[in-house]
Amino acid sequence: MNVSTTKGKCMKYTLAALAVASLMSTAANAGTLTGEVRLGDLRSGKAGSTEYRAEAWETVNGANLGAELQVRQANGQGAVKSLISGKAGLNGPEVAGIKTAAYVELGESLSQKVSTTVAGRTTVTGGNNTFWGAAVKAERNLYGPVNVVVGYRHREGFNAAKINEERLSGGVNVAVNDAMTLGATYYRTRGTTNSDVVGLGLTRKF
Repeated sequence: MNVSTTKGKCMKYTLAALAVASLMSTAANAGTLTGEVRLGDLRSGKAGSTEYRAEAWETVNGANLGAELQVRQANGQGAVKSLISGKAGLNGPEVAGIKTAAYVELGESLSQKVSTTVAGRTTVTGGNNTFWGAAVKAERNLYGPVNVVVGYRHREGFNAAKINEERLSGGVNVAVNDAMTLGATYYRTRGTTNSDVVGLGLTRKF
């Protein structure tokens, strides 16, 4: 069995991820910056993967503009997969203390392309996939510094066989002070990705 990889492309993906992270940090000067780690797959009872996520948002002329970077590695080993996306959305009306927001996104899933040849047959896995997405979320104050947040997101690749996901989420945010919020969120994803994970995050306002 022969396995060939393209190291040059991997380096390009890494540099692209670092560039987006830098842009996100700059954008956070006028909005929020969130860092989150998502742990394991609760369905299997063990850590299926560890994912790190950074997301920045700022409001420009009433519109919410954002950028997100995700990096994931299965079981702490093997190929590292990255995802970069840009987002734009609006806040919805507040009803009975419930704040709502929606956004659309366009992004790229980045992973190393691997060609495996067995008995003269070559199989190619990995590679880049462009996707779009749409999401809504709602947040309500529970008491004092504690807010409850729920959300739904659809994400689909332009080649739908590669990426087609539905995700539900729910969690709690606790304001430590005026600038810092801690969060714990449960994510249930079904489709080309099937997982149940918990994310622990920190959001800072700028």
